[in-house]
Amino acid sequence: MIDRKITIKDIAREAGVSPALVSFSLNNATSFNGERKYKVNEQTAKRIMEVAARYNYKPNNAARTLRSKHNQAIGVVLSDISNKFFSEIARQIEERAYSYNYTVMFGSTDEKVEKLAKVVDSFISKGIDGLVLVPCEGCEAIVKEIVERGIPLVLLDRVVDVEGVSSVSLNNKDAARIAVEKLFAGGFKRIEMVSYDMTLSNITEREKGYVQTMQEVGLGEYVKVHKVDYSNIDSSANKLFASLDFGEVDALFFATNSLALLGMRALNQLGLTTPKDVGVVVFDGCDAFELYPSTITYIKQPIEQFATVAIDMVINLVEKGGQENRSMVIDAELVEGDSSTKR
Repeated sequence: MIDRKITIKDIAREAGVSPALVSFSLNNATSFNGERKYKVNEQTAKRIMEVAARYNYKPNNAARTLRSKHNQAIGVVLSDISNKFFSEIARQIEERAYSYNYTVMFGSTDEKVEKLAKVVDSFISKGIDGLVLVPCEGCEAIVKEIVERGIPLVLLDRVVDVEGVSSVSLNNKDAARIAVEKLFAGGFKRIEMVSYDMTLSNITEREKGYVQTMQEVGLGEYVKVHKVDYSNIDSSANKLFASLDFGEVDALFFATNSLALLGMRALNQLGLTTPKDVGVVVFDGCDAFELYPSTITYIKQPIEQFATVAIDMVINLVEKGGQENRSMVIDAELVEGDSSTKR
């Protein structure tokens, strides 16, 4: 056994190959998207990997970069940069990173774990110093590998069940409570929620907050969470709103502003107005809401604070050269409009 820290040159010497070939083989084995980036003879690659395994060698490109020289670059992976919420966060992140003299690379997952893997792998190959990531469903293995490779990481907006990772998110459960209590105080009882058929932490926490608050204010019998299929949003939402009995439903609480836009369009097509026929509270505002006769009550997320905390966290990790298990939960704010009070 070699007592000192094993290097690629040591592996190359014992395997009887060049250091470059060792590097290629190890990079093939650690690609996030599972694709082989370099062509290496299978038997040679096997011999290299056996030597590396014998010495428990684990390549860590990010750590090597940190030990030598920072590239002053942060990779930011969002869900959908065309979404107003994420586009505004992206702008604030860019400005905050600039104040540290860091540049930012942006990517989107479109809620697809395969795309997340490719974006993360691309960012790491470009030598980013750290990552800010909005996790999607089923990405736990990717997040775990990022942590194990020692790449500074901060999760944004959502959290996953992986140890040793920092995060900044909204107090979604409390925000839902604020929304329901506002509708209840405004004279509405049959308050139903429109959400996505997803297990993302922010969505599930909003649903929990809605259900719990309805029960606490004595409206448990009216609890109903309608699920829209994220993979087929328009069609699924249209079927949902066509099936609702607005003679029974007093108010709707929308889990996102994109769902609210579909809902408001459906109400308009049915000749229903807010708040006369249906009360409404939405997560996040939207410029399109200004086109409606009555103003919309919405939960305002602290976008600037999200961006500031996330960048501060990840750059701190980069400077320290490691990971940290730290969670920052930020409170939301209610922006009151006409839509949450009966007229």
